This record gives sequence, C-alpha cells and structure tokens, in this order.
Amino acid sequence: MRRPGAALALALLVAGCGKKLPPVPPLLAIPARVEPLTVVQQGSDAILRFPYPTSTQGGEPLSGLSRVTVYREIVSAAAVGPPPPPPTGALREREEKLFVVRAEKIRELERRQIDEATAGSELVVRDPLSPLFTDKRLGKVTLRYAVTAARDRKKISELSPLVSIRPVVPPSAPRDLVATVGEGRVCVEWAPPLTMLDGAAQLKVALYNVYRREAVGTEAIYDEPVATIAVPWYLDVTTRPDRTYAYTVRAAPSDEKPLALGPPAEEALADTRDVFPPAAPEGFQVLTEAGGNRLVWNPVSAPDLATYRLYRRERAPDRWQLLPFEGTDTTTFDAGAPPDALYAVSAIDRSGNESARTEGAAGRPEVAP
Repeated sequence: MRRPGAALALALLVAGCGKKLPPVPPLLAIPARVEPLTVVQQGSDAILRFPYPTSTQGGEPLSGLSRVTVYREIVSAAAVGPPPPPPTGALREREEKLFVVRAEKIRELERRQIDEATAGSELVVRDPLSPLFTDKRLGKVTLRYAVTAARDRKKISELSPLVSIRPVVPPSAPRDLVATVGEGRVCVEWAPPLTMLDGAAQLKVALYNVYRREAVGTEAIYDEPVATIAVPWYLDVTTRPDRTYAYTVRAAPSDEKPLALGPPAEEALADTRDVFPPAAPEGFQVLTEAGGNRLVWNPVSAPDLATYRLYRRERAPDRWQLLPFEGTDTTTFDAGAPPDALYAVSAIDRSGNESARTEGAAGRPEVAP
C-alpha cells in the first residue's frame, strides 16, 4: 500500500522536474462600472452626479482610486422632444464604441480634484455651457456624457451608462425671494425672472423648483427640491420648530424632464422659533359660591398648550395678582375671595408664549386688550 506522504512527495518531485500547472490570471483590482450617472442643466452649466467609486469589478472594496475621467459628445438634436434614453442591449455596445471614438475628454480629475468634487457619497462635476451660449447652439444640440474610474494607469473601469441632455436657454434667477414664518409653516414667495438667461425679454417660465436646507450646522448644498410648482409661491408645512431654514428657487422654461433650470434666487432665511401665542381662552365665567368664587372657561385648542395662568384683583384700580394655579384643567375654586373680585385667564404654550387675557367677573366675560 502506498503511503499518502509518499504520494505527496512524488507529486512535488514531478512538479519540480519541469511539470507546469495551468496559469492563473492575476487578480486585477479594476474599478467597477460607475453608475448611475445623471445629468441636469442648472443655469449655464450641465451638472453631472454619480456615486463615488468604492468597489472593484469583483465586488471587493476599492483602494487607490487615482483618476476619474468625464467624456462628452456633441450631436445634432431633433427640433422637438426630449433627448434619447441611454441605449441598452446590443445597441448599448454599438453606441458606446461610437461614443468612445467621437467623444472628447472634458475632465480628468486626479486625486485632489476628486476630493474637491465630492459631496457626501457623490461626485458632482460641472460642465460650463457658455461656449454653446456664445455660438447660439443651445436647443440645437444634444450632449452625451459618460464617466470612467481608474486605479493606477491601466486599471480602468468600463464606460458608465451614456446619459444625454439637450441644453436650452433657461430663465434668469427669480427675484425678491421672501420667507414668511407662521405657526407651523413657512410661506415662500418670489417675483418671476425678468428675462431669459441670454437677455431675451420674451420670458418663458413653466415651472419652479423650490429648495430648502437647514442653514445652521450643514453644508450650503441643496438636495432634491421640496416642491415643483407652476406658481410663484409655496406654503411649506413640513418645517420643524426651532430651526433656521434657507430657501432658494430656480425657474425652468418647460416641463420637459429633466428640467433645464436657471440660476438660483438669492437665499431667504426662515427662523421657526415659536413666537406665536395660543388663542385666548373663551367662555370665561366667575360663579359666586359659599366661601369663594368658582372660575370656569373653555379649553384652548393648541397642540403645544402647557398651562393656564389666572389673575385676580379686588377692584379696578388695583394691580393684577397672579393666583397659585398651574395645569390644563379648565376650572378652579378661589377660596375666601370677595364675591365682586375681578379675574383674568390666559393660555401659555410650551415656548412660554402667553395669549391675551380674558377678563371676567360675575356675569361679565371679556377679552382684555
């Protein structure tokens, strides 16, 4: 019987005598395809967004990202209609080969530029459209873009999906943006742009995008719009108390997606600290009973009601005295009080805002000025 150790030794001996094993390809840490890629027009720029490359083609974490390259192709556009969607299937391979031949490199981001273009988990790249403005080609051409990521010199990802945009002349910035704070809401209003961005006086505005961000402790970056509307005002009922919000607005000449947005309006700030008192209590009555006066009033409907406050004075010239009352009950008994005493009740919210006082004596309720 042949021993296992002898068999292993024989195999090693054979391998050492010139017997070669099948070659194993090296594991190349090539970046995965960059997707999704999106492009929108903002004023005189095309804005590209795509995820920061973090993985290899094999799904492993990517290290040593050294370069991101952005390509652009300019093609003639149809007179009307949106740009074509990204090609798929067999058409994708054909279109990508043609794109590589016809496109030009418009950005090569090295390590430092990659860091500068990073916003959160995305890279944001601007492509100025000013040459198209100068040549009066806006609305007459379609721009197609793609991106690759590289690790070292030769380890380059596949081309990203092709995305297209037909840039147009957008409106200039909306004017006179104002944010007015109300209780639990912010009303944002503005005036329409005066002209198109190229100075043309024939204004075309179909939609507005409204943007909001927290103005304290965050980057000055707006994400998705909070509303897309056709009128020059927006009522924001999704705010939270004790925040400072910044708002801006962009105008689009048509409702064609993605929207060709003009430059942003100057920011307007809104401080949502609660400075709004609750309503004054109603139905205040003073009932004279043996040994004192019973005070009764209707409850105040306020979601942030904290307590009621009661006052008393024995005759009109006297100053009001605060009674020892706290809570949200709507009745109490003032023992030992004279039957002709005057009273007042107010509502206090959790922010300490006090309503107007409702005064009352036996048979005489009224709201104090």
